[in-house]
Amino acid sequence: MLSVGAASILMTLSWTAAASARDVVVRSFDGTPIVAHFYPASGLAAGEQAPTVLIGPGYGNRADTKPEQNVGDRIGSANLRNAGFNVVTWDPRGFGGSGGVAMFDSAAFEGRDVQALVDYVADQREALLDAAGDPRVGMSGSSYGGAIQLVAAAIEPRLDAIVPDVAWHSLVTSFARDGAFKAGWLLLICAGGEVLGLADGLINPAGVQLGSTAPQLKTMCVEGNVAGRLSPATTSWLAERGPAGLLDAIRAPALITQGTIDTLFPPEQAVANYDVLRRNGVPVKMLWYCGGHGTCPTPAGEAAVLRRAGLNWLRRWLMRDKTVHTGPRFEWVDDRGAWRSGPDYPLASDGSVGASGAGSLGLLPSASVTLGPLVLETPALSRLEFVYDAPPAAADVVGEPTISLSYRGRALPASTFVYAQVVDARTQRVVGAQVTPIPVVLDGRQRTVKRKLEAIALRAHPSSNLRLRLLPSTALYGPQRSTGSVASLSVTSTLPIVDATRSGR
Repeated sequence: MLSVGAASILMTLSWTAAASARDVVVRSFDGTPIVAHFYPASGLAAGEQAPTVLIGPGYGNRADTKPEQNVGDRIGSANLRNAGFNVVTWDPRGFGGSGGVAMFDSAAFEGRDVQALVDYVADQREALLDAAGDPRVGMSGSSYGGAIQLVAAAIEPRLDAIVPDVAWHSLVTSFARDGAFKAGWLLLICAGGEVLGLADGLINPAGVQLGSTAPQLKTMCVEGNVAGRLSPATTSWLAERGPAGLLDAIRAPALITQGTIDTLFPPEQAVANYDVLRRNGVPVKMLWYCGGHGTCPTPAGEAAVLRRAGLNWLRRWLMRDKTVHTGPRFEWVDDRGAWRSGPDYPLASDGSVGASGAGSLGLLPSASVTLGPLVLETPALSRLEFVYDAPPAAADVVGEPTISLSYRGRALPASTFVYAQVVDARTQRVVGAQVTPIPVVLDGRQRTVKRKLEAIALRAHPSSNLRLRLLPSTALYGPQRSTGSVASLSVTSTLPIVDATRSGR
């Protein structure tokens, strides 16, 4: 029997005496039907039990229902089942066949949906239990399916291991860093989630479910794309979605993987999650790869690294196999496709290379760009450019560059942004496809602003030609909204060189 408040199973579409796949509808805490699918470990005989892994989909998507297949280079259903794990996939609330309203990985809603799924797993004959009602269970998944792992692990102590991929730390710093709004990404998120939620909910095991996204998310899109800023109420709502305020409660060992070219949830989001778990003594490892919310434009390196790392993590912490080696705490791929590793993050400093100069930058409201570039930063034509010194020998540049701007100028409105990117002039690629908004106030006064840029990972050489570019506008963050100029500007910037053999802690 399930405990009071646990998930109630509405129906089981298939069941045999031997281990078999089945579709179910689970009632969550508030009665919302959650469509889920249980796939036993490959070769599991009747009467045998195995640990279980829950795999959550990306935002707007429904559950994976092809357990014999893997998707891309990440750990997939077939990998897990062949490695001896049961797999559970599900349609998040508001999407697919599940009911309710998508609340963007809220602990109070999607987090409690995961608790209902864990209750369901505890009642399955194939599930290995640590105690009555307590299954041996972990989680995997990317993006929306990555953040829910951190959220659920904070409120559900029965989770034994998690592997969050391209998850966020804070939606505030992800969507509106320093108040600059990522217009392109939010258009895709708002429109895509609503359309998919409605289309998938018409025919499904739980009956017609007209799922939708939370109204606050729609308000955010209007505010950001029309006014160019978010209201305090929307900012507060975003701050409550995701793991930022919950990480201190997590005890489940976590393998955090993040894409170096991810402009939606950049590596800094992974670093913020990693830092809290590391500080609290939770077993944690971080891995940066060329991918995420975007397509890798440089050599990506060995494709099996992600899959192997995820399986090893779950074997070690979910199967509790102490013979499994999970490797160094920090691994990353550089811009030439070479996988590198270090004892921790941050790595010890081994100096820096700098760029400096002066100039002026005109600001004009720019028209919206086409949909293609909205989520990918490309080299700009209108810019100031400063050349970084080349290192005397091959060096790892890993972490957050710094920038200091001393400036004076006038514009209407006075408060606006300029944007900074690091560019490889040899290939004309923006390093990591990343750009960072720099807030400025152009009221005629002399001012100084200092910021860290989005984290990057590359291998620099004496022949490298790396440059800092300052831009008046960017496709990623939308059009410039002020008219004026930064008439007197001086800049200094550094790129962090690290020693991969030592920790910087």
